[in-house]
Amino acid sequence: MKLICFLWCLLFSTASLSQDAEITPYLNAWKVSDRTQSYRSQAFFDSLLLHKTDNTYKNKFLNDITRLHSYLEQHPDRRLDVRLLMFEIMAAREYNYEERYYDTIDEAIKMAYPLKDDQLNAELYSIRADMPPATATHLLYNLKAIEIQNRIGFEHFPYVQNRFFGVSSVLYAQGDYIQSIAYGSQCLKKWSLDSMHRDPWVYIFQCDILGAAYRKLNRFDSTRRYYNLILQALEHKTDLRMARLWRGIANGNIGRTYTEEARFSEALPLLTEYLQSSRAFPDSLNIAMAQNAFATFYYRQNKYGPALLAAREAWSIARHHNIYAQLISASDHMSAIYRRTGQTDSAFHYHELSDTYKDIMRDSVKKSELSVVSARIAFDNLQHSLILAQSVANREKSIRNAVLAGIVLLTIITLLLYNRKRVRELYKLRVVELKHAAARKDIQEAREKITIFTNSIIEKNELIEILQQRLTHIRDTGAELSEHLLANPLLTEDGWEQFRNEFSKAYPAFFNNLRQRMENLTPAMERLAALIFLKLTNYQIANTLGISKDSVARSKRRLRTSLNLASDQLMEEEIATLDTGS
Repeated sequence: MKLICFLWCLLFSTASLSQDAEITPYLNAWKVSDRTQSYRSQAFFDSLLLHKTDNTYKNKFLNDITRLHSYLEQHPDRRLDVRLLMFEIMAAREYNYEERYYDTIDEAIKMAYPLKDDQLNAELYSIRADMPPATATHLLYNLKAIEIQNRIGFEHFPYVQNRFFGVSSVLYAQGDYIQSIAYGSQCLKKWSLDSMHRDPWVYIFQCDILGAAYRKLNRFDSTRRYYNLILQALEHKTDLRMARLWRGIANGNIGRTYTEEARFSEALPLLTEYLQSSRAFPDSLNIAMAQNAFATFYYRQNKYGPALLAAREAWSIARHHNIYAQLISASDHMSAIYRRTGQTDSAFHYHELSDTYKDIMRDSVKKSELSVVSARIAFDNLQHSLILAQSVANREKSIRNAVLAGIVLLTIITLLLYNRKRVRELYKLRVVELKHAAARKDIQEAREKITIFTNSIIEKNELIEILQQRLTHIRDTGAELSEHLLANPLLTEDGWEQFRNEFSKAYPAFFNNLRQRMENLTPAMERLAALIFLKLTNYQIANTLGISKDSVARSKRRLRTSLNLASDQLMEEEIATLDTGS
């Protein structure tokens, strides 16, 4: 498929003489918007990979990028701009300077939005999943890419299996073994869709995750099945050092299942191979895992001496490298052994250590889950900003079309009517109507924005309350999330000015009437009055302005005094009447 797509691109290198012959294949491939677009663009990435170590080709690719930029300066095209940026990012990945594009990929997503091309968006989300490296974005954007690819058809995308592997690996790390298995199984089912774009090591890593997840669920037959698949895949590996390590890992995990089934004679040679291959590599993680496996092996046979030696070795290595999962396992082993041998103080000491490590692991998982929530909020905000930007663009287009239509209409009227006075009167009347319509439209749009703002405050407050109830046991993380969600535009002068302008458009008479009622009106009073007018609660006002509920109550009392209200007058009703005349 790769070779066919690349040759297809080359067939169009004889396009118009006005285009640089070197970049014509790119232009012809990137202009395509049907379902073949992903593979046609992938051909250039494949070519880049094939010649990655050739400096001549590297210089060619860099020169092609320069030519493409020059071409697009003369011939602007949004789709080509997005495709060029994607190609630059892929090239940067291969030549190890992708950090320069960490902030650029979001711009590419924004740039692509008006094209309304889901397939292009899926490709962008696949790139965004890894830029910059982060668990939250890796999970979120891979899921988004999978959702779109499933709708369009997985067969139209390269590297589909990598999307499922990425989700499976993150879910396993978060302890969601059932869902990790579900996505990992899909990875292997999609493995044959695209034989040109798959990394054999990804297959091995995915089988390892599946086998480990099934072992966590005590489904040992399934565990052995996937580790046997690894052993089969290793038969064709030319990297003997890596092959030996992974053969040991596979056999070691099979041996661990035999230990759990009390098949000790079958487990011993497999666990021994696991420890030896891990030491030969060397690989600290797998050495610690192998020693913990031996601790379990001896403990289940009541051989506490060798079990304690193995657990101590695992604990020492894991502590040196901060491998908390293995620290927990080793501490639990030592606590159980000391308890069985009557050494209560030592048993209690390692039990406390295990609890400490478990707390660290739980906090890490919670932070990972919260970061996914934050990433989701950021993604929704990005989508919201794109929708707003598109609505502005559509409004500008509508105005432009209305102006053009008005010009045509006036031209026809001018040609048909001879009475100049009547023509001028009709023209003036039309202009006034358009201005009034535009003014009404501006007021309506401003009120819609204020409504969106008000609803956003309410939704954020509701989300904060829910998350704070769930996260009371991790106070620092909950506080950090609340602070993030409460960061809203009214806390800055620029944000207030922007809000005030939109509010004034929506309710033109409000601030003028307020100033007439109050001689010493301050910006703080204006803000409070506007939020009361929007019917926000004291809690919502406090979160919006970044103050306490008590401060809101005091500010309301001062405002009431400044308004000179009688004791039987409700301030909210009085403020609601300030828009009279809008």
